Amino acid sequence: MLFITFQFALFLAALLLFMHALPRRGRRLWNPLLLGASLVFYTLWLPAYLPLLLLDIGVNYALLRGIASSERRSTRARAFLALSVAATLGLLLYFKYAAFLVEASLPLLRAVALDVPVPEVLLPLGISFYSFQIISLAVDTYRGDGEPVDGLARYALYIAFFPQLIAGPILRGQELLPQLAAGAQPSAERTRRGLWLLASGLAKKVVLADFLLAPFADSVFGAPGVANARFHWVALYAFSFQIYFDFSGYTDMARGIALLLGFELPENFREPYLSRSPQEFWVRWHMTLSRWLRLYLFTPFARALMRRGAPNLDRAALAVAQLLTMTLCGLWHGAGWNFVAWGALQGLLLVVWRRPRRRQTDTVGLADWPALLLFYNVFCLTLVFFRTPDFAAAQRYLEGLFVPGELAGWPRLALGTVALCVALHVAERWLRPRSRALQAWFAARPAAAYAEATAFGLLVGLAIMVAGAGGEFIYFQF
Repeated sequence: MLFITFQFALFLAALLLFMHALPRRGRRLWNPLLLGASLVFYTLWLPAYLPLLLLDIGVNYALLRGIASSERRSTRARAFLALSVAATLGLLLYFKYAAFLVEASLPLLRAVALDVPVPEVLLPLGISFYSFQIISLAVDTYRGDGEPVDGLARYALYIAFFPQLIAGPILRGQELLPQLAAGAQPSAERTRRGLWLLASGLAKKVVLADFLLAPFADSVFGAPGVANARFHWVALYAFSFQIYFDFSGYTDMARGIALLLGFELPENFREPYLSRSPQEFWVRWHMTLSRWLRLYLFTPFARALMRRGAPNLDRAALAVAQLLTMTLCGLWHGAGWNFVAWGALQGLLLVVWRRPRRRQTDTVGLADWPALLLFYNVFCLTLVFFRTPDFAAAQRYLEGLFVPGELAGWPRLALGTVALCVALHVAERWLRPRSRALQAWFAARPAAAYAEATAFGLLVGLAIMVAGAGGEFIYFQF
């Protein structure tokens, strides 16, 4: 049940009506109601995988209790943590990587006369995301940074909270568990922000990503080398904005739905294509994933590799830690060598790209545009490996960027769409720090509410008009 469907609109409306129909004393039932709604939401995707989610939750809750009841960082706590990480990653490895690992091992297996069939496993929705949440809470609890979890039901809701269950944001315990303990806190201000996030996310996904950008990008990537170089470059730019508006649109909708339910979820994007370097990009793109990678992969890798008193080795250790972390980030995105290559390229960029001397800010001046455009184009080149299914297709597409093809001319409509996306991306940077002030301004002036309602209605109406173009969110496949 996609966020962009009429069925989900009915589901959300019924849930909100039921929650608010309960008397004030009945608000203690909101969390159980949300847990039930979250499990129903997940079941409507594929009922067969609900027992797997419940098993994952039950086993890891028992192990979390073991960690919490042990002395901090003790051998006993470490054993419970190892079991939790092993159980969580074991399920993820089987369902997401079994076929990839068998295919990669086939030459070796056949060399020793073993014929192993490639397993056909359907990836459970959201497993990459909720597995990371399970691990982060277990590690934080082991380190003494975790939030106390009062009961299995609250832990289950932390993992299965439906607005962010399928594709994030990837939460830490301290971001949601205290809110669950306090109970939902709906308000007029949260409702206003939630509706705007829901409408803007819907427009990003349906109008921009699916209706305006996807058809052209898919046509060129589907036949690399046929069109001329100009078509290939414009399609590459179109895909860069397609994946951004698709994923940030999902995040906006998830945050908006959570606000309507009375909860705050963290930001996940801050205009990443206005970054001057890969270092800045990875604190603006999929921010909760970047944080997870830094806290639970890069930092342990770096500490394990670094040696005291050897600065040169320390610098090399940091570089190796970055390469390992980002290569695994690529593999997390997809079970394929093209994703491994994309991740390794991100790590290489982080290692070799010099940080700008100027402190990172939201302000982009004229002096920043050369660095910004250079990094954006380099990043787009790495996206070829992300978008194409294998190395052969990636090679053909990269050749198409520089070799004349059969078609002549410019894709004027697609080029205009990309220019519109650039303008909207810059506008996002201007609007983000001012959004709450603008909403407060509208709220304080009843007459202005008509203009606000008109703008809101236009966004939703436009999305409904082109709703037939809507498809699954790109990150659902990960």
